Amino acid sequence: MKKIALYGYGNYGKKASESFRNFWGNEYSVTAVFDQELSGQIDPYWTIQILAPEKLYEEYKRGTFESVMVCIYDRDTKMKISKWLKNMGIPVFYPGKVEDFARPREFRQEESPKFSIHEKKYGFHVYKNMSSAVADFNWRMMFLFNEEGKVNIENHKKYMPYFKPYLLSYPFRLKDPIPEKIYMKGEYCLMSKMYSTNYWHFTVEIADGVYLMETAGYTGKYIYNETEYSKLLMSLLGVSEDRLINIRNLENHKVYVFETLYDINHVGMRSMECSGTVLPKMAETIKKHLKKDNNSPRRLFIKRVGQRKLLNGEDIAVQNGFKVIIPEEYSVIEQMNLFYNADIVISPHGANSTNYLYMQKGTVFAEIFSNHWYDHFKDSNTKICEACGIHPLQLIGKAINSSKKRDMRADYIVDEDELLQLIQEAERLLTKDEN
Repeated sequence: MKKIALYGYGNYGKKASESFRNFWGNEYSVTAVFDQELSGQIDPYWTIQILAPEKLYEEYKRGTFESVMVCIYDRDTKMKISKWLKNMGIPVFYPGKVEDFARPREFRQEESPKFSIHEKKYGFHVYKNMSSAVADFNWRMMFLFNEEGKVNIENHKKYMPYFKPYLLSYPFRLKDPIPEKIYMKGEYCLMSKMYSTNYWHFTVEIADGVYLMETAGYTGKYIYNETEYSKLLMSLLGVSEDRLINIRNLENHKVYVFETLYDINHVGMRSMECSGTVLPKMAETIKKHLKKDNNSPRRLFIKRVGQRKLLNGEDIAVQNGFKVIIPEEYSVIEQMNLFYNADIVISPHGANSTNYLYMQKGTVFAEIFSNHWYDHFKDSNTKICEACGIHPLQLIGKAINSSKKRDMRADYIVDEDELLQLIQEAERLLTKDEN
């Protein structure tokens, strides 16, 4: 039996410890746990004392463990710790292997599904008796696998090898799983994907699939990450609450076997080339539930809080008739209505910008990016805006206090003369349409 150490004992570390106990009990044993803040406490699954990371090398030389599984959510921190371990000559442990993954077509499909999806940018699969287990990553998703232990690559391909360490760290046994199997009779559609706890990703990578499924006549249930916005979007798309299964209510470390499981994904495995045909139709369905309000501000300047903040520009915006709003101070439906009633919206890139989908034809959506975080996303919203009949504008700001070439967290500033020019261009586009 191989001896494993866990580095990090937050939510993911605790789930990994539990999982090794339940899924890997006859192959691996957790013999050490390291966490700076919880040092001195006892891991309830293995009844061992949690140690400070400073003792890691000493315990490795003593033979307490053979390798370390890094149980950290944050990618940069995870990579830093993994590099530190390797520099000390300590092997990093990944339960999975690249060869564990297989393409959707390699899994048993339903020969005559009740319906199908015919959209160029979407892949659609119908599986019979597909096994799954809940992954304990921050975004809460399910891994699909068969009797041989092969993992359905479905929505994971985009993130390999960039997200390879995450994918290979799934904390459960795939082949001949030990835990109890729970059989799910009926039809289910998997909508718990990577990053589905983000409003933008849920809207453009999951809600579009729900729209297609509903339009095609699907009447089964959806497995999804329940949040305020996801529950609202499901409702606006006509999905009743009794058809929703919150993945957080599924038990960890049990194997779920679905009688019929539908899976719909973007072709290219989430290459950020979002559909310019489906999203506008979906948006029109949702806009039927929104309300015109003559008292709503016609010009909005979105203020982002948290990381990657735009630190200036508010004064220029206010001087030009914009109302500054912090989206977190409004419910999701209120945010949708604000965008729906606006003529011009200026927004820093991020989940807050998602609601541009609900703007009217002929309006202007201006997105401001940091020069450290724009290359992957600068075309996505532009293409969708154009498909929706909305004028897209962009401005690139400058990140501050960051030495990295690519830093998604860095705050940034924008040239105020360029911002003023952007406002003037937005006004010109509005006037052009009116004439």
